[in-house]
Amino acid sequence: MKTILRYCGAPLTALLICTAFAAGPTDSGTSSSTTRVVLWNGTDIDGWSVFLQDPAVAPRSVWSVHDGVLRLTGQPKGYLRTIKTYANYRLHVEWRWPTAVENNNSGVFIHMSGPDLIWADCVECQLKAGLAGNGIGHGKIDFDGLVINGNKVHRAPPPTTEKPIGEWNEYDITCRGDTIEIAVNGVHRNRIEKLSSTSGGIGLQLEGTPVEFRNIWLEPL
Repeated sequence: MKTILRYCGAPLTALLICTAFAAGPTDSGTSSSTTRVVLWNGTDIDGWSVFLQDPAVAPRSVWSVHDGVLRLTGQPKGYLRTIKTYANYRLHVEWRWPTAVENNNSGVFIHMSGPDLIWADCVECQLKAGLAGNGIGHGKIDFDGLVINGNKVHRAPPPTTEKPIGEWNEYDITCRGDTIEIAVNGVHRNRIEKLSSTSGGIGLQLEGTPVEFRNIWLEPL
């Protein structure tokens, strides 16, 4: 039997679905602090769980915090996942690659559901260098798009709007009903429609290379 290791940064709480009542901006990193739901507190991973492909690795070894920056080692593969679930929101995430290595790769998972698996049911908003803004459906997730390697894919058109290695980038991901809008550094990059899932957890992927995050929050619509 395969052992699955799941570590929670806080006691498990009841799942919370955030429902929207008013529309908000979709292409800016700014928002009223009174409406924000802060997902990462800047000091630890309270409110998140850790899933790793290799159960022999201690969850605490894959993340660290320095000066308000969440650093992920990238290995072994897995993710951090919010304990609560959300629907109808604008998610803001800032990321950067600390060093230039071959195949810088990570992703932001949304609408995560079901058990923890290396490819859990979710939509991956791609962070792979040069491809930020692409959307990939994992597991049972379906939407309008091409089928590549068994997964639905909706690509952002070139050219990329990512910044050079070492500089901070901004993701603004607007989830409204069965539609997702993705902006990278304030530029609209993708629209995914007819999603089979409209709510779930939010995740930060470990996919082989170090990556850093900060300022992770959402605004209910």
